[in-house]
Amino acid sequence: MNRLNNKIILFSVIVVLVVSVLYYTSDITAEDNTTSLSGRVINEYKEPVPDIHIAIKPVKFGRDIDLKQRTHFLIWPRVVTDKDGKFTFTNIDPVSSQLVLFPEHGSDWELHSIEIGDLSFYSIAFRRAMPTWFGKPTFAVEPGKQLQNVIVHVKEPRMRIRGRVLYEDGTPLINEEISININSARVQRFNGGESRSEGSMTRNFETDNEGYFVVYYGNRAATYNVSMTYQGFTVHSEPIILEEGERSDDLVFKLKNTPKTIARDSVWIVNPATGHAYKKVQCVNLQDAKNQAAKENAYLVAINDEAEQKWLEGLFKHKAFFWIGLSVPKKDAQWMWDNGQPLTYTNWRKGQQPNIKEENERRTGIALDFYAKKWIAIQRNSPFLSAVKMAIIEKDKKNIDNSEETNK
Repeated sequence: MNRLNNKIILFSVIVVLVVSVLYYTSDITAEDNTTSLSGRVINEYKEPVPDIHIAIKPVKFGRDIDLKQRTHFLIWPRVVTDKDGKFTFTNIDPVSSQLVLFPEHGSDWELHSIEIGDLSFYSIAFRRAMPTWFGKPTFAVEPGKQLQNVIVHVKEPRMRIRGRVLYEDGTPLINEEISININSARVQRFNGGESRSEGSMTRNFETDNEGYFVVYYGNRAATYNVSMTYQGFTVHSEPIILEEGERSDDLVFKLKNTPKTIARDSVWIVNPATGHAYKKVQCVNLQDAKNQAAKENAYLVAINDEAEQKWLEGLFKHKAFFWIGLSVPKKDAQWMWDNGQPLTYTNWRKGQQPNIKEENERRTGIALDFYAKKWIAIQRNSPFLSAVKMAIIEKDKKNIDNSEETNK
């Protein structure tokens, strides 16, 4: 067995809740404090696989044995293999992570195993009876160490149905729980007669960071009818005819605004504690959000205390970023909300409060983040900028019509 001078922890979630923790070392000695991981990707014929997208997904334990991502996918380290199948991740987060193909459920390949030295760690995430989040090799590299010569084995997917859930404007439904129902019908012919068999399965899935889901259902030729349900809204597919070993990778479900959603989004919701009304709006960018607020005689939300912050978190539970009425002030100016109120309460995400002041007219906006709804600065080069497509606007209750109002 190869000896490694690098300590690494590698563990997998198995069928029962068992975490195997393996310590071993490598002959590689880190020359600096950068934590890195490198290697190559090969297929089942030991040929290099170029142009395959790989990401490092930081994870943590969620409910039961589920592993939840710790950070938004836009800041996951991502690389593409070169012509020899080689890849290198530098300056990675050394805490618990998973090596995943990207998009996580939308890749044209499956991650079969990871080989380090003469040890191999197998994924069971794509077996028929297993949820796709379950059984992926999970690792943690000791800070400052460099793990090299990792071999990632991939295979072409087995028989499966891969789909994607999109809104009408093409925006993917990301990291949301959906229900998939599959009805299958199979006809077998023999000696001039035939027999017909049917099957049905309903299971909850979570879409990945590009809106994909994947289902492994049966290994036989059949006609499959698939339906997807999200928040009470159901969409049906056309029949999918698959021969044994074939795959369907192009299924797309389009979500339309239901009457309930339209009604909810068209009203102002009043907070009895503040006497103010709030509403979410979709926007192209920060300036568009401000323009929409102005058209409704409103402004981007000003959050003045913890109680108001918690109320907003309970009201707007969407996994989305929201612009709020705060921007990095100009040099020598004080922090102030767009409506002119002074900043008396803060809820910054750890390490995200800007420590500089703007020197030009173009201000850096502040948004509520994707998960915890903490405040983060969205600079012009921020990887989150393209993801902020919503805003919360606010105005006094007396400035709205009764027909537009609802109480929360």
